[in-house]
Amino acid sequence: MRKSLLVLLIFTSVNSFAQFSTMFNDTLMPLGLGGYDFSCIAQDDSFYYAVGGVNNNQPLWDNMIVKFDKNFNVIKKRKFIDTIWYNANYPYNTISLNDKKLIFCTQQSKNQMSIIYGKIIALNKFTLDTLWTKTIEHPDTAYVNLPNADVFSDLTAIKVTSDGGYILTGNYNLQCSGANKRSFLLKIDSIGNVEWRRTYSTISYLYDVELTPNGGYIVINKYGGTNVTVLDSVGNILWQKKANNYIGMATSGDLCYAGNNSFIVTTPYMYNTDTNDPLMGINVFKINQSNKQIIFDKTYILYHNVECIGLHQDIGVETLADGSIIVNGTLAKYGADKSGFILKLNSNGDSLWSKTYNFSHSSTARCQLNDLMLTDDGGFLGVGFYAGSSAWSAWMFKTDENGVIGFEKTVAELVEAKVFPNPARDYTTIELSENLTNTAELKVYNTLGQLVLQRPLNKGEKAIKLDLKDFESGVYFFELIGKDGFLGSGKYVRE
Repeated sequence: MRKSLLVLLIFTSVNSFAQFSTMFNDTLMPLGLGGYDFSCIAQDDSFYYAVGGVNNNQPLWDNMIVKFDKNFNVIKKRKFIDTIWYNANYPYNTISLNDKKLIFCTQQSKNQMSIIYGKIIALNKFTLDTLWTKTIEHPDTAYVNLPNADVFSDLTAIKVTSDGGYILTGNYNLQCSGANKRSFLLKIDSIGNVEWRRTYSTISYLYDVELTPNGGYIVINKYGGTNVTVLDSVGNILWQKKANNYIGMATSGDLCYAGNNSFIVTTPYMYNTDTNDPLMGINVFKINQSNKQIIFDKTYILYHNVECIGLHQDIGVETLADGSIIVNGTLAKYGADKSGFILKLNSNGDSLWSKTYNFSHSSTARCQLNDLMLTDDGGFLGVGFYAGSSAWSAWMFKTDENGVIGFEKTVAELVEAKVFPNPARDYTTIELSENLTNTAELKVYNTLGQLVLQRPLNKGEKAIKLDLKDFESGVYFFELIGKDGFLGSGKYVRE
């Protein structure tokens, strides 16, 4: 059964959190002026560890790590300077932490991205000193040194294995040939020595791996549709299963263990396949690894579009102790507007609540959520970046167990809107379910995300008549923005 969901905006103020010791929402430039992002986050009993990128007005991006105490004070910070390679981090699954060591993956590129390698960096978690590094070469080594070789060998997830080593997912271009993507599973020991690697001719775009209860591995991949692929302890394929509801492409996804030999998987879901305006929602399904059965398979449409294609965009999923499910990522609204989101489902995949997150009060904030984790007080900690007018800033926010930072708007407070006639040629009317209780604003966008109409609305208005004579034929989206944030949205067609 297909689910549709309208996501809510939360507008918050840093100053309003002084009374809440567990709440936080701020942007940071920990190493001076420049561009920053946080890509992934980990924690132990006393500290948070945020890994990301930094560019202090230099030609190349470098990696950075910032260590915070649980009150969000910076304890240590470090920048990894590289004068040859451009370094970037995949979000979400590229960090791992144990009693003494923090390990993360980065993508290294040079020569206008014609050479890309994955790199593993291990740090002493107390001092942030480097313990060891490992560059992962392209599997097809015979082709790497050929003239004009297009070298792509990437790392996208890392997990600790039962023997103290690590299992990693990666993607590469077969025979160093352009977009001919394939994937590999890589096993290393505790000091970075490669124990084995399995390359796959029928698997591409691996973005996460989990350990199965019987000592094997489970991954999600795109190759003729999103599949769950179960592997044995040395990476041999045992079986695959495809999601029922998957439509469109997926170059991102996540999975997590849900107990009783079952796993939760989330991937993009293309609910509008128009090539001029493809729109993504979320597909979530639960699969039993023992009997290979899909327990549920549901889709959710979140606002306008879920951003999940590319190096810096991802979606994630976690399960809580009560079996409920947390899905998170970034929403693209219209134009450049972006917000982080959290969607909470019960153990059967039914939606409980959803909220979106920005740093600033502005309804045009550009915030991207790259990683989210459950904190020891039952709340959520998210990291990403805020794209300001001059440079990116690293962004971090902390919620309570209900996803609340400050002010939030509930589903019951949203304004429902009907549009008639629709399609329309000369005029259409947006009719609200009740009169506006305060002043508001109407914004209309075309399918390119361009703002084509902006109009103030008065307190008490209920029917909004639009003159369409100057509009070109096509689909238009509208938003209703109130004094305290987002009120509702819809669309109409101009014939």
